[in-house]
Amino acid sequence: MVATLVAAVVAPVVMLAGPTGLGCRRDADAPIKGQATPAPASAGASGGPGAASAPRLVSLTPSATEVVAALGATSLLVGVDDYSAFPPEVAKLPKVGSFLAPNLEAIVALSPTLVIVDDVHGQVAGALGDAGIATVACAVHALPDVKAALRTVGTRIGKAAEADRVVAAIDAALDHAAAMRPAKRPRVLAVIDREAGGLGNLVAAGPGSWIDELLAVVGGANVLAAAGVRYPKISAEEVLRARPDVILDLSYAARQGLAAWQGIAVPAVAAGRVRALDDAYLIAPSPRVAEALATLARAIQAPPAGPQAPPAGPQAPLPAPGAPRRAPGTPRRPHGPAAL
Repeated sequence: MVATLVAAVVAPVVMLAGPTGLGCRRDADAPIKGQATPAPASAGASGGPGAASAPRLVSLTPSATEVVAALGATSLLVGVDDYSAFPPEVAKLPKVGSFLAPNLEAIVALSPTLVIVDDVHGQVAGALGDAGIATVACAVHALPDVKAALRTVGTRIGKAAEADRVVAAIDAALDHAAAMRPAKRPRVLAVIDREAGGLGNLVAAGPGSWIDELLAVVGGANVLAAAGVRYPKISAEEVLRARPDVILDLSYAARQGLAAWQGIAVPAVAAGRVRALDDAYLIAPSPRVAEALATLARAIQAPPAGPQAPPAGPQAPLPAPGAPRRAPGTPRRPHGPAAL
């Protein structure tokens, strides 16, 4: 299932690597037929007599699901997309289709008061509007989009104060990570996908991608900074020319091992600085920015000076400090166009 998920992720990555910073917008504000008009955000999600009933939310992307969770509103979710896996509580919720193929009938059947869609869900949003269901489109590609989504969704569901607190925590994490940057910036190649057991069909993180943005904060220099798209397809020969000091392998193939990199004569392999990472907050944009920055900072950290016991070559995945790990058999969230 995970391999299928990665395939579903990479195709949209290649097709939809457009501009970032699209933020959130309101597509349809009509309430469900037969229900009262949603109360203003100041009324909150619950309250005493006369207060509006709690919102019923459906999320069509993993990033949007995490936004709701960061606002402390997981209990308001009544349905999520097939690939949402964090927080763990969402695993028991009804699934409403994949990122590229939301199930309109399943969504309507849940009687949501608000559906959080991505910018590629225009047709679905229009159909939901025709059914009297409000939507808000949040294109979550980069850090500014994460903040915008928190504030937009927070306002719509009466969690504006929570949104401000989460955004402030993100800003604090960014400042802390920037203050800890290494004096010498390592050249980093971040691989999003590749073939199992080899280095064919390489897709990497280019300028403007989620990983590129986080790497810049922690002091990594993306070797593909001059690429023309966010997720370029590259060859093994291009890896050789780039000569990365660190290779971060976020592909599904890396779960099976990193031996394929041994045939590439680049500084990262020679120094044993090839790392496998599979944290969900690195695969798609997430409010868990502090965890993502900490993981990347550890991954690109220079080895200690002096003799080193470990042999050169790829290394095992790093533990994520204080962050939940994906349990065996749990699907990875898609990078998807929602994260581009």
